Amino acid sequence: MDINLEAEESLLGCILKKGDLIKEIALEEKHFYSKPNKILFQALRELEQKNDPIDIVTVITTVGQSKLSDIGGKQYLSKLMNSIASLEPFKTYEKYILESYKIRRAREIQQQDIKDSNDLSNIMKELSELELENTDDDYNHKEALTRLYDKIINQAPGLSGIDTGFRDLNRMLDGFQDGDLIISAARPSVGKTAKMLNHAIKHCENGGLSVIFSLEMGEDSLNKRMWSTIGRIDGHKMRRPNELFDSDDWSKLTNAMGVLSNMNIHIYDKSGQTVPYIRSKVNKLKKQYPDTPMLIMIDYLQLIRSVGKVENRTVEVGEISRSLKELARDAKAPVYLLSQLSRGVESRQDKRPMLSDLRESGSIEQDADVIEFLYRDDYYDKETEKQNIIEVIIAKQRNGSVGTVELAFIKEYNAFLDLDYRYES
Repeated sequence: MDINLEAEESLLGCILKKGDLIKEIALEEKHFYSKPNKILFQALRELEQKNDPIDIVTVITTVGQSKLSDIGGKQYLSKLMNSIASLEPFKTYEKYILESYKIRRAREIQQQDIKDSNDLSNIMKELSELELENTDDDYNHKEALTRLYDKIINQAPGLSGIDTGFRDLNRMLDGFQDGDLIISAARPSVGKTAKMLNHAIKHCENGGLSVIFSLEMGEDSLNKRMWSTIGRIDGHKMRRPNELFDSDDWSKLTNAMGVLSNMNIHIYDKSGQTVPYIRSKVNKLKKQYPDTPMLIMIDYLQLIRSVGKVENRTVEVGEISRSLKELARDAKAPVYLLSQLSRGVESRQDKRPMLSDLRESGSIEQDADVIEFLYRDDYYDKETEKQNIIEVIIAKQRNGSVGTVELAFIKEYNAFLDLDYRYES
């Protein structure tokens, strides 16, 4: 129902009857549909701001004689007060008013003209912001502590977060935590995307939902890589299978196809994606799979488009990272975000990345809950003893320790493994 005059009148009547209730109301003038009710509510807000008492006399004075007839005069005020039997449901009236406003506003937004992708992005942003409007922000400290206590004592054995798929990484992070923004950064071709896909596969094997927003690689390329990882098929052969595959490779591909097709993976490979676009897809999937743990993965930060104009690129990237942190919190899911590193790392003798190497860092370091860097010695030194070993450097962990975990990287399969198992396949 997009118009609820009864709720508007009942709420205003409650405030007229007990003026202090205005301090507990989070609504604004725009949330009311009726013009008289808008004028009246604005007068009530003005009285609140001046710390004046609220009664019929002060309201009439604030509204003014010129506008008094617009709200139905003193008779309308008396009617509102006398129609209230109880003050108790005033928060329910507030909720009804907000719900009606959201329906009206959503219709207005959807009726806007769409001339290009910017218009579409703006509409999606407005709808996302509308969805976040909420007056339900009451906090009860005892209830919050009780919920937290119950959650702790009833927590199942094992990881508190989503399984990363790797023993030592799980030990350090205790899994990917809901609500966390996790930045994974490295120089090109080190293995960022391959590691991301390994996490996606493991999460699906555990019955989860992996959502991949790929702004660089297309859907087919990602699926080929996952085929290669699952089936342990040489990625080079995948480029020309009809020439290079033998019967064993075809068998592996068929089996991998069966495994991958049963995984709950959603890939969005549209170029120029924006945060509102990403948020809209996540919200849709949350409604579609309300009870399935979600892992949100984005490849990569610097390719995400900003919706509006910004001062400079650093500010723009900072706004995007903040929005993605908000998405993680609102979706109650980890957001695993790939990021580029600046070329500055190449000029140092020790080329292991540091926080200052984050490209267009802005507020990335501040917004992220976890920042990991990927480093391979054999990327720079072909003769190194550390062949096929990748260092996962946890440079920041808001709620845990920092340090380095080593994994095996079998590049031809795009596969990451715990070091103990690197020779199994």
